[in-house]
Amino acid sequence: MTLPMATTPSPSLPLPRVLLGDDHPLILDALTQMMKENFDVHTVDNCQSFIDAVDEFEPDVAVLDISMPGGDGFTTARRALQRHPKLPIVFLSMHSDVMYKEQAAKVGAKAFVSKRLPAQDLLSTIEKVLLNEDLSAGNPEALPEPSEEKLTIRQREVLHLIATGCTAKEIAHQLSISVRTAEFHRAAIMHRLGLHSTAEMTRYAIASGVA
Repeated sequence: MTLPMATTPSPSLPLPRVLLGDDHPLILDALTQMMKENFDVHTVDNCQSFIDAVDEFEPDVAVLDISMPGGDGFTTARRALQRHPKLPIVFLSMHSDVMYKEQAAKVGAKAFVSKRLPAQDLLSTIEKVLLNEDLSAGNPEALPEPSEEKLTIRQREVLHLIATGCTAKEIAHQLSISVRTAEFHRAAIMHRLGLHSTAEMTRYAIASGVA
């Protein structure tokens, strides 16, 4: 009597690797719990760890916050893409202004998801990016086309100095202009870019390569 041969179960396919970068443990834990059945998730809470994980974990897609310890998300994304140009990056941020979406587009991100949106929107975006699907302009995660240069040469010089921590008096001295003119340029930059603080100006300068 011939016994039937035992069948060997086929090995399961590896899960897509997702790297999550955020400095809030609650967000990382919640997203990991949501995603662990469909993705192989690795989490980090600072910029340098994100860069290291890109090299070591080799994610299929990376999700990155704009503000993390050790730098900013835009600069971190640039560094990651210099080492791994084909890595799809999705920004996840509390900021939803067009300015931030434009900077995400400039650094080469695939999508931008606001933390104010339902978590399912992030999962859907990750799936679309992994499948290389088009993210149409009608979707909240779609990125705008990078806009043309918005600042004059002088305004870029002033913005650079602001980002390095210079006061209006120091800017005036370095550029050989009056303090009032330096303050005028600062106000004009904020108005033109829709910014409201020195911190936002600094982030913009870093993201756009002015700093």
